[in-house]
Amino acid sequence: MSSRIKHAAAALSAASDVNLTALEKVKKWYEIAVDKDYDGHDAILFSSMVLESASFEPTHASPHNGKTVYSLVVPRTLCNLGGNLHGGAVALIFDISTSLAITAVSKPGFWDSGNVSRNLNCTYLRPVAEGQKIWIESEVVHLGRRMGLTRALIRTEDGKVCYTCEHSKATLGDPSL
Repeated sequence: MSSRIKHAAAALSAASDVNLTALEKVKKWYEIAVDKDYDGHDAILFSSMVLESASFEPTHASPHNGKTVYSLVVPRTLCNLGGNLHGGAVALIFDISTSLAITAVSKPGFWDSGNVSRNLNCTYLRPVAEGQKIWIESEVVHLGRRMGLTRALIRTEDGKVCYTCEHSKATLGDPSL
């Protein structure tokens, strides 16, 4: 079994573990992704981004109310030549953070077997310089049998919104609720 397949299998197993809290599920992904054998393109985020919180608080109006918050001091490796966070890095941050918001609400048979992006729409409002601390806030808007929608934003420490996104996803698992 290849290293990537082994890591993916372990991560998916954590997503469906009913004994783990939302925070524990997301932390499990971190443990897997920072493994020295994992060399995926997103590995740099797991060594740079700090998970501050992950929650799943369902309500009648929002039964899949999952949220994650991360902090990140922007490293040089994610910056463009101008010394600002690269647009592609912003998209990568949003892809990972919104996907992990889904992990926080997954359960056996429901969004627990991986998911893929359908559309990732990023809006770039203001640049963030290398070395600046940012906060990434992600939330699940809706999860259906096959399709889901998340959104996120990146703020500076003083609360200014720098980037926003809407990220639509498709689950790879069986379409069961």
